[in-house]
Amino acid sequence: MKKLSKRNKKVAAIIGAATLFILLIVASYVFMLSPLNPNGKEFSIYISSINNAEAVENEILDSLCKGSKSPNLLYYKWKVATAFKSADKFPPGKYNINGNFSSFEILKKLNSGNQDPVSFRIDNIKTIHKLAERFGKKFEQDSVQFIKYVNENLDVLAPNTSDLPREIREQRVLERLLGDTYEFYWTSSPENFFSRLNKLYNDFWTSEKESNASSIGLTEHQVYVLASIVRGETANQEEAPQIAGLYLNRLQQNMLLQSDPTVLFGINTKEKRQRVRHQDLKFDSPYNTYLYKGLPPATIHIVEKTYIDAVLNAASHDYIFMCAQPGGTGKHNFAVTYQEHQQYAKKYQLYLDSIDIQR
Repeated sequence: MKKLSKRNKKVAAIIGAATLFILLIVASYVFMLSPLNPNGKEFSIYISSINNAEAVENEILDSLCKGSKSPNLLYYKWKVATAFKSADKFPPGKYNINGNFSSFEILKKLNSGNQDPVSFRIDNIKTIHKLAERFGKKFEQDSVQFIKYVNENLDVLAPNTSDLPREIREQRVLERLLGDTYEFYWTSSPENFFSRLNKLYNDFWTSEKESNASSIGLTEHQVYVLASIVRGETANQEEAPQIAGLYLNRLQQNMLLQSDPTVLFGINTKEKRQRVRHQDLKFDSPYNTYLYKGLPPATIHIVEKTYIDAVLNAASHDYIFMCAQPGGTGKHNFAVTYQEHQQYAKKYQLYLDSIDIQR
């Protein structure tokens, strides 16, 4: 009986040890699958095309510590290192990491290569160099690579412009882009960017739009340029067809367009102006529509679809003058005669004086 009792004790000890071992494994597994930072904020990881697991681990740790009220670096480091011990390199891209992810869930997402998109807004860009700067801040490739791609592909990006100066050709590249907010992958190249947006532009420019452009005596390029002027004049899209009609009247009557936004674009001022100075009107630039008749040689802004449609479906009227309304309404008063226009202009000047706008 004593021998049997000892045997039972030995078996019980083995079973107990095995059970404890299994419980430790299960506890460890559950622990490793628990959230790294419960209720933590979502953060993003950017993995470059040249990366290693150690650099990615460090970026994760930095993000975890920033998003935690009381960061425990050793705790985070141990859990991340345990999960990443066999990792070497990950597919490049931007990855949004849920604050409740465990280290193994993070590893799984990074290994999947399923990138999260980057939102990219281009409806407020005036020049190709500003676009390059914005691109470099949003994507893996920088502004230098963006401009290099543009210059090496001008014949494709700005067709039929080989006889124009380079700076104008570069600006013409914008005329095949539609202002909007788009989603791309962080690893998208300038080639990816232009390929997608040029296709969207070609799809937008239908035979019906070509017919409308022809009916008002403009080419596709001229429609875009005029749309950029209209956009420069107003943020009120309901008023855009009225302004487009006014400029078409001036073109048809062989008048100077006298558009302030074109003057400011030519000067390339960084100031926010509510008044164009008298000396500005004398600044010699092909974009100065107070000096040169007709449309400028290229767009002064990336244009949204709404403004292109405003030109193609411009309002029919006899107005050839306009002036901003007093009170900061964002709208304009329109006039047929210069005398009527002067009355509106005087009221607006008095308004600017009243709020101490000197320029």
